[in-house]
Amino acid sequence: MPVKHWPWRAIALTALLGLAVTPVVASDQLRQVLISRRCVGCNLSGMVLAGANLEDADLTGANLAGANLSQARLPRAQLPQADLRQANLSQAVISQANLSEADLAGANLDRATLTGSRLVNVHAPGVNLANAEARNSNWSGSDLSDSRMDGASLAQAGLAQANLSRVTLTEGRLYRANLIGARLEEADFTGADLRQVLIRDALVTGANFTDADLLGANVARTDFSTARFCNTRMANGEIDNRDCPTPSP
Repeated sequence: MPVKHWPWRAIALTALLGLAVTPVVASDQLRQVLISRRCVGCNLSGMVLAGANLEDADLTGANLAGANLSQARLPRAQLPQADLRQANLSQAVISQANLSEADLAGANLDRATLTGSRLVNVHAPGVNLANAEARNSNWSGSDLSDSRMDGASLAQAGLAQANLSRVTLTEGRLYRANLIGARLEEADFTGADLRQVLIRDALVTGANFTDADLLGANVARTDFSTARFCNTRMANGEIDNRDCPTPSP
């Protein structure tokens, strides 16, 4: 069987843009986004863009479902209303970007950088944000339910009215984050840094705050009666051990 070769122009293009050479059909829209960094509403679903430099790109409303954007550079990119379901954005740099109203359901953002990005009203249930760097990002009104956010940095992030039900935020850093009116039912905050967090009017039914630090938090009008506390530093600095396992005799 004859060996198939990629056209030399496609190879040169990928080398120029710092991409790995992969056997992907170089569609017109793929070439457009790589060269001009503008492809509003285009279909790039399933495309391989790993390591691509898409700084300042305009991908408003683009279909990137299932695309491979691992280690891609997207600082200041415009991605509002983009379809990023099941996309691989691991270790991608998406700082100061606009992803408002995007669909990130099931996307992989492991170790991604989202510092200062706007993600208002994002649909992102089941997203993987483990160890992501998302300081000063804005997730207000977003659905992040059932997501993995272990070790993520969300210091000073805006999460007002967000749905964080059943998320895992173990060892997460939410220093001075805004969680006013957020849904936090059955969320796992084990070992999380919640100092000076705004957690007023929030729903925390069944949430786990074991080993968490809530020093200086604003917890007005939030009912913690069904939340779990063990070795938890409360807003006033006292340690709450009410739900610690009883030592065996």
